[in-house]
Amino acid sequence: MLFFWSFILTLCAFSQEEEVLPPIQITHQGDSQAIVPFAPRVKVLKNKELQKRREISLGDTLRNEPGIQSSSYGPNASRPVIRGLDGDRIRILQNGLGVLDASSQSVDHAVPLDTMVIDSVEIVRGPTSMLYGTSAVGGVININTNRIHSDFEEGAFKEIQTTADSSQNAMSTSGRIDYGKNQWMIHFDGGYRNANDLRIPGKQKSSHVDLPGQFTSKNKLPNSGSVQKSAAVGASKIFKKGHVGMSYYFFDNYYGSIAEPNVDIKMKQNRFEFHSDYRFQHDTFKTIRFKMAQSDYGHDELDSGVSGTRFLNQGNESRLELLNERSALKGVSGFSTQIFNFKSSGSEAFLPATRNRMGSVFTLQEYFHGDQVYSFGARLETSRIQKESGAASVKQFNGLNSAIGLRHSFSETHTGVINVSYSERLPNFQELFANGFHVASGTFEQGNSRLNNEKAAAMDLGLNYKSDVVQSKFSVYAQDFQNYTTLFLTNTPSTEPGINISQFRQVGALFYGADLDAQKKLGDSPFNLLVKADWVRAKNKKDGTNLPRIAPPRLSLGLEMLKDRLSYDLEAQYNFEQTHTAPNETRTDAFTMLNAGVSYEFIQNSGKWNFFARLKNILNQEARLHSSTLKDIAPLAGRNIMAGTQYTF
Repeated sequence: MLFFWSFILTLCAFSQEEEVLPPIQITHQGDSQAIVPFAPRVKVLKNKELQKRREISLGDTLRNEPGIQSSSYGPNASRPVIRGLDGDRIRILQNGLGVLDASSQSVDHAVPLDTMVIDSVEIVRGPTSMLYGTSAVGGVININTNRIHSDFEEGAFKEIQTTADSSQNAMSTSGRIDYGKNQWMIHFDGGYRNANDLRIPGKQKSSHVDLPGQFTSKNKLPNSGSVQKSAAVGASKIFKKGHVGMSYYFFDNYYGSIAEPNVDIKMKQNRFEFHSDYRFQHDTFKTIRFKMAQSDYGHDELDSGVSGTRFLNQGNESRLELLNERSALKGVSGFSTQIFNFKSSGSEAFLPATRNRMGSVFTLQEYFHGDQVYSFGARLETSRIQKESGAASVKQFNGLNSAIGLRHSFSETHTGVINVSYSERLPNFQELFANGFHVASGTFEQGNSRLNNEKAAAMDLGLNYKSDVVQSKFSVYAQDFQNYTTLFLTNTPSTEPGINISQFRQVGALFYGADLDAQKKLGDSPFNLLVKADWVRAKNKKDGTNLPRIAPPRLSLGLEMLKDRLSYDLEAQYNFEQTHTAPNETRTDAFTMLNAGVSYEFIQNSGKWNFFARLKNILNQEARLHSSTLKDIAPLAGRNIMAGTQYTF
C-alpha cells in the first residue's frame, strides 16, 4: 500500500535534473551541448556533484546514484552495476569510445581511468544505449574529458587540485592546462595518487561465512593499497564549420588484489584519440562526425613480486555519425567498428588468445508532433571471434536491436515517457572459450561454444515533474531475457583441488524494479530536500530462484544548502537487508551510511579557490554491498574524512 501511494504522489512530482529526453549522442566533451533530446534519460555528474562523489574507482564514484551499484572489488577495481546488470552488459566509454581494456573479463581488473582528471560522467539507461553496441544492454557509462576541444577560447586556463583521504592515508594531486591561440586549443592534464590499505570498521570477514584461518584481519583490508599515475596531452584546430583534434593518454596503476593477499596487479595503457566534425549548410544533413581510439593495454599479475599471468589487449574503435534535422524530424545515423586482439599467458591464464572483429550500423530518430515526441531506432551488429591458442575455432554472430518510444507532455510541468526495446547481446570470447581456474573469483570457468544470442525485451515507464520548486523523476522497468548467459556451478570436479567446474549456460531471466530521484526547494530558504530510492529483483524464469549479486532496496534522504560561496550537505542512505538470495549465496545485513560535506569558494584577482571536505560513514557502520563477489571478505571503508583544495587561475 505504501508503494502504491508513493507511486501516486510521484505522478504529481517527478522530473529529471537534466531535460527528460537526453542527447542521442553521448557528448564527447564536458561542456558540449545536447544534440537531439531523446528518451530515455541521461544523468550527468559534473562540477560540485562530481567532486562530492569522486572516488578512486568508477564504480564507487557512481554507486550512490539511483539504480546504480558497485561491483566493489575493494577500493581499486570496482565497475558500475546498473539495475542488476554488470560485466559485459555495461559499456564503459571514454569520450564516446570504448575503453578497450580487460575490466569486463574479471572483477579484479580495474578500469584504466583516472577519476581525478575527468570533467563529467554521463549515465545512459534504456534504448538509447543501443547506439553503443550489444554489450550495452544494461546501460552506458561515458567518461568525458576536455582533451580535444570543439570550441575555441582565447588565453590560458589552469587548475590544480590536491586531496587527502584518511580511509587509506591517501594523497592525490592533479592538474590541467588549457591554452587557446589562433584558433588552436592545447590541453595538458595529469594525476598522481598514493594510497595505503583501506581502514574498515572491525573484522574483514563477514559473520555469515565460515572460512577457518582465512581473512582474519581486523580494522584494515589487506592488500588494498595502490599507486596510480596518469598523463595526457591534446591539441585541436577550430574551424568556422568544425574542428579536428588528437590526444594521447597514459595510465599506470599498481594495486593489490583483495582475494589474493600476495598478488598485485601492474596495469598500463597507452591510448590515442582522433576527433573531427564538419557542419553542413544543408536542409536535412547538419553535421558529420568521426572519432577513433587506438589502445595498447596490458597488465601483469605479480605473485610475491614475480609475474605469473599477463593480459594484453590491443584494439581500435572507430565511429562515424551523421546528424539530420528537417522540420519535425531529428536524429543520428552511422556505423562503428571495434577490432581488438586479446592475449593472456602464465599460470592463471584461463582465457585463450582471440582476434575479435565487430561492426554495426545504427539509426535513432525522433519525430515531434504537438505535445508528443515519437522515437524509433535500430542497430544491426555482426561479430567474428577467432580463437588462436589451443584448438583453433571461429564463431560468427549477427544481432538486431530496435526501440520505440513516446514522450507526452501533459502540462508545462508533467511529462510521461514510455520506451519499449528489443536487444540481442552477442556472446563474447570469455563465455565461449574460457577454460581454467579464475583465481580472482575462486571459480574454474569453462566456456560454452554452443551459446546463442542473448535476447531481451524491455519496457521503461517514466513520470516526471519539473517546476521552480520541485524536480523529480520516477521510473519503473522490466527486462525479460531469453538465453541469459551466466555461470552455473556443476558437480563435476575440476583439475583444481576442491573446486568444481562452473560452466557458462543460458536460462530465461526476468529483471524488474523502480528508481526515484527527487529534489524540493524548502520555501525561500537556501535549503533543498533530496530523496533517492531504488529497488530491483532478478529471477531465473525456469525455477523461480533469485539471480546472484542483486542489491537490496535503498532509500536516501538528504539536506543541501547552497548560499553564495558556501555549500554543505547531509545525507543518510539506508540499505535494506538482502534476504532474496540465489542458491548457495549468503545474505547481507542492513546498514545506514551517513555522510556530510562542506565546500567554500572565494575569488582573488589571481584566481578562484575552492576548499572542500567530506566526512563519510559517520556512524562507522559495517557495510557490505550485495552486488560484490567479495562482499563476505571486503567491507566498505569505516569512518573517514576526505578534504582538499582546488585552485583555478
